[in-house]
Formats: sequence, C-alpha cells, structure tokens
Amino acid sequence: MYFPYLRGKQYELLALKEMAPVLGGGAGIVPVIEPVKEPDGGLERCLDALWNNRVAPIIVVNPAVGDLKSEIVSTDVANFVGSRPLVPNLSLGLIISESTDVRRLLAEYRQHYSNTYDLALIHDGVAGDLATLRDESAQLGRKYDLVSDELRQRHFRSFITDSIGVVMHDGFSAEERNSDYLPRVETDFAEDFLYYRDEGWRGFGDYLTLGRGWSEGGFTPRAVAIHWTYEPAVGSPIKIRHFTSESNGDLSNVGGKFLEAAGKLARFLDSNGIHTAAAEVMRQHVRNQTYPGLGIVKKLSIQNHLELMATILGRP
Repeated sequence: MYFPYLRGKQYELLALKEMAPVLGGGAGIVPVIEPVKEPDGGLERCLDALWNNRVAPIIVVNPAVGDLKSEIVSTDVANFVGSRPLVPNLSLGLIISESTDVRRLLAEYRQHYSNTYDLALIHDGVAGDLATLRDESAQLGRKYDLVSDELRQRHFRSFITDSIGVVMHDGFSAEERNSDYLPRVETDFAEDFLYYRDEGWRGFGDYLTLGRGWSEGGFTPRAVAIHWTYEPAVGSPIKIRHFTSESNGDLSNVGGKFLEAAGKLARFLDSNGIHTAAAEVMRQHVRNQTYPGLGIVKKLSIQNHLELMATILGRP
C-alpha cells in the first residue's frame, strides 16, 4: 500500500482530484491530506472525486502547519467532517510528536468522533506515553500507524502488530533557493517500495515532489525549478531530476524561465521515452511556448509522481 502525503493547498487538491481515476485502479493507494486552510469547496470536490473512484483517503484533524495548526482537534476540520454524511471509506489522522499531550488529544478526538471512522496515527516523533497512546487509540479504531523513517522502528513494534504499519520517507531534499538546484541535476528519491515488506512494514509513503517541509509560498522566484520523478529501469529505485532555468539574475520573465526549465525537461522525457499524462502536458507547453503558472507546474509534478507510483504498484 502507498500513502502519498499532501497538504490541502489548491493545486495539491486539484492534482488529487484529477488523478482520482488512476488512483482508484486497485493498486492500494491511500492519500493523506493535511488541511492547512479553512476547508472549502476545493477539498470537498477532491474528496468526492476520490470517493467516487473508491479511493479511501485519510484526513488529518490536528494539522501541524498552516492556518489550522492545532495541538488538539481543529474545530474547522471537525466541523467540516461533521457536516458531511457518514462516509465509510474515510479515515481520520492524528499527528503525534514528542510534545503531544496524548490523553488530551485522544479525549478531544473521542468527543468529536468516538470510533465512527478508522483512525490513523502519524508518528512524526515518539510520544512520551506510548503505552497509553497504543491502548486508547486501539479502542478508537486505530487502523494505520504511519511512522517517519527517522524514528527507530523498535518503538512501534507493539503498534504495528495489530495495525497497518507504514514507513514514511521524505525523498525530496529541498534547497533554499531554486537556483541552487542547477548543479543538482539528479538525486535519489525512494527505494522503500522495493523493500518495505522485508523490513516488516505493510505500506510505505512519501511527500511526493513537495517534501515534508512547510512553506506558505506565493513569492516571485528568481529561478524556476521543475522536479520530476522517474524510474530509470523497471525494478530500480526512483530518482528525481531537477530542471532549472538559467537566466536567474532578476525577478523578471518568470514565464521565460519556466520555458527554459521545461525545455530541459522535454528533452529528458523524449530521450527516456517517458509518457505520463503530465509529461504530455509539459511537452505541449514547450511546443506552444505557453506558461501555465507555477501552481499548475507543481500540480503536474505531483501528478507525474502519482501516475508513476500507480504504474509500479499495478505491476504483477
């Protein structure tokens, strides 16, 4: 099973919505959505598309970043979930860190949801009271334990014996500035999908081409960088390529910088015979010399990775 982790930004939700038919192909893909802004029609439309294609997402109810950041259950997220009819293929997620007040958080969760939905714990740190967390979350219908690969698995052995244990790996190493990707043409991205079962896990996840770090964004960049995952050969680890503009002296002509980076990407796609749906859209922008905006560029990068993972998981 594959668990892609996204924040609830506009283009991330749009990427999931448009990819719902691909994700629902029976490959066992469970998107995790951490809302970062007040839930609106974009999140609702995304969820409807996922449910209509029999994709069962996880919605985080105590976001750790963004406008809805909360150490306990976010009222906005609770109201959004509570306003919808009961959906059987929805799970709710709780982020757990070293500073989590386990008893308070689980009491809040119980007050809002009882054991109405399957529960996922997202272990970004080792809570101080693991025994209480394990036992009380089991009573609340814990189904998944998503564990950062930075943590030692031994802390969670008693959890994943009776839940679906998932190892989460951030394969995206972010740079401070987009221009810093110029010398970093290609880096390793992921190999967990090859070995996770051997290591005792039942699933694996990543943070796509977004990375685990959090940024509000919205600024005009000096350079444009397009991040693109691919599989060099069937059965090999996944790599990520960084295609970066060259004329990065000032803030002007972002569209021209995009076409510089996209031209590099199109040549790479052609030389490697890569034909995901997102790749074809990128080729079309290069042919037509059009600039779709940086939000669409991010969306296409996400969609390429989701299609790549669906293809890998769909193999016999």
